[in-house]
Amino acid sequence: MKKWQKSTLIAVAMVAAQILLFNNVQLRGILDSFVAPCIYILCIIILPIGVSRVRLLLISFALGLAVDVLSGTLGLNTVACVLLGFIRPAVMKMFVRRENINEEVRPSIYTLKFFNFSIYAFILAFIFHLTLFFLEIFTLYEAYFTLLRTLLSAIAAVVIMLILEFFFEKKVNRY
Repeated sequence: MKKWQKSTLIAVAMVAAQILLFNNVQLRGILDSFVAPCIYILCIIILPIGVSRVRLLLISFALGLAVDVLSGTLGLNTVACVLLGFIRPAVMKMFVRRENINEEVRPSIYTLKFFNFSIYAFILAFIFHLTLFFLEIFTLYEAYFTLLRTLLSAIAAVVIMLILEFFFEKKVNRY
């Protein structure tokens, strides 16, 4: 199977998991209104380091649009994903020196090491969730509630992403 076919299959699986599983998880108690992890952004986070800016933005747009169409969120995920695709190269520069690494390598817990990948994924997940939640409520009233929701959702998303990386990295690393 070709690289782009495997990548597309992974993206479809992540979007399906988001729509069917993570959008419908109901936590009992106070966490129900605070934790809403979006794990499909892992597809953007783990794109190869040398992916072009145009391709990165198009993939981000397509992923966000797919989630919006399937969940009926009217463009919120699309805007947040495109912003994520836009800022990813700047965040990537903090963790990767391009002259020391192959452009085809994708960021993972093995290429960036566990701590760096965790921080890299958390920064991107936090910005994504912050954008998504502030667009969702479209007000700064009780912003501390939105910031807490963003923090908890980003932490939950990164934990799930790290688990996925541990289980599937060896197989996915070659795509």
